[in-house]
Amino acid sequence: MMVKQGWFRVNFAVLVTSMVFFVWAETGSAAVAKEALEHLGPTLAKSYMAQPIIPPLRNHLWMDVGDGRYAFLHFNKPVSDPKARPIFIGDAVKGRFCSQDQPDRGKTGFVHFHRTVKPETAKHGHGGFAGEEGIWLRHIALGEFDMMKRHFTPGIAHNFMPTPPPFCP
Repeated sequence: MMVKQGWFRVNFAVLVTSMVFFVWAETGSAAVAKEALEHLGPTLAKSYMAQPIIPPLRNHLWMDVGDGRYAFLHFNKPVSDPKARPIFIGDAVKGRFCSQDQPDRGKTGFVHFHRTVKPETAKHGHGGFAGEEGIWLRHIALGEFDMMKRHFTPGIAHNFMPTPPPFCP
């Protein structure tokens, strides 16, 4: 069986992201999680410095895993807040806001689209106009909680702010 190199990089990044998330969740300490990440290697620690969205999302850390893909950590508060706790891990893939670019038409959890650059006139960078550049995100909830008037349970969050894309001719 042939395995694509990109598949391995994405899944390895999600695995490492999960490990860091669980260290953070179990200890409740950003310093301990940062130390755990640094023990995994300085190159890996630096990998969480990607910023695929402008302006940056203050409650996310991103790892560029190559080929237009990212692994991310999503917190309940800005990452700079010492009380921030991980609530999602996930992965993302570059694409356009078009039904043809949505991975697996959303069946595997890529239901949320975020523009690469939020227009100044927009309140948020979610969704957009047909054909706009951005990233498709898949969120994986780490526990059971309520957020944004939605209930999440552990696993793929098919209900994380779905942004149904248009068909692009």
